[in-house]
Amino acid sequence: MVISESQSRFAQGWSEADYVGGHPALDFINTVADTGKTRLGDKIGSWEALRDWVGGAGLLSKQELAAFLQDPELDDDGALARLHDLREQAYEGMLGLAGLADTARQGMAYQGMEHVGEAIREALGRGAFREEGGRFRWRPDAGSSERWLDAVALGLEDFLRSEDVARLRQCARCTWLFVDRGRGAGRRWCDMRTCGNRAKAEAFRCR
Repeated sequence: MVISESQSRFAQGWSEADYVGGHPALDFINTVADTGKTRLGDKIGSWEALRDWVGGAGLLSKQELAAFLQDPELDDDGALARLHDLREQAYEGMLGLAGLADTARQGMAYQGMEHVGEAIREALGRGAFREEGGRFRWRPDAGSSERWLDAVALGLEDFLRSEDVARLRQCARCTWLFVDRGRGAGRRWCDMRTCGNRAKAEAFRCR
């Protein structure tokens, strides 16, 4: 069987369409099966799903991922629940950053960024400042029971320090977030292959 290069990059259950945020931190926030504005479908409901997702996300280097996978007994249900909570808190906070939080959600946006800030502070306290490819970055401790949470928190810290924050957008059809690096009118959909085509089909049916 011939497997295309794009397909072979990702573990089973994940595809290129799952990594359209423009940054691993946004792709993590987008790990919901969302075709509307609901965020009801969890795509990382198990450790197996999370580990498979990380393999294609670029959140960890290959060496870091291998180290994380050596000690799966460190991962428990509580840590997975905390990851889910950080994801939703980060989502609310990002809405505030993008100017998308209406009056009713502004308090949630503020609380979300407070939660993210605390997660980043804790991750920095457990992490190490290391050189990777000529760049120094804070990296998570693979021996910590909070390693996955720290990896996400440090990914959020990396995004929040970047110029891409000013380009943060949300898909017009679902809740997914992305960095709009285009010119002109700007990008409306997380991905034309998914929400873009669905929106076109819905518009055609309404004519």
